[in-house]
Amino acid sequence: MSKATALLLVILTALHGSEPQVKCTGLSKYFVPNFTANWFKASEYCHYLGMRLAIVANQRDQANLIELVKGTDKYGNASTEFWIGASDLAEEGHFYWHASGTRVLFANWKQNQPDNAGKVEHCVEVRYIPAHGWVWHWNDRDCLQRRYFACEALEIGKEITLF
Repeated sequence: MSKATALLLVILTALHGSEPQVKCTGLSKYFVPNFTANWFKASEYCHYLGMRLAIVANQRDQANLIELVKGTDKYGNASTEFWIGASDLAEEGHFYWHASGTRVLFANWKQNQPDNAGKVEHCVEVRYIPAHGWVWHWNDRDCLQRRYFACEALEIGKEITLF
């Protein structure tokens, strides 16, 4: 949400006594909400918007998602981490896309990943921490960690309502 939109919300809230609904039409396939959440809440919120946690089916999807994230204020040139929609919650070591139930065929794992560290890492994040060799690689992470996340539109151009 831009600063101008946020200011308009404050003004409308002051005039009308409650925060109005904001409707917007997404022209992008992806949307990165302005808060962090654990993987479960992230999935729930994307569904609430009529979207899903992002499915990255190929290198083109990966590149498009990275470009979108780099264009947001969630991107930091030292560190950026965000959830996508894959996990191995149902069967250790077998990653599936939560929203579709399909097996992950394309992956961008960093060397020695996934590793299920502490036997609690089941949800997939994309990491950019170049000082540690993470250059938009995938990592399995404890699903309860808070991250920004990427929702994916099921229909590009569909109107979504943000509250």
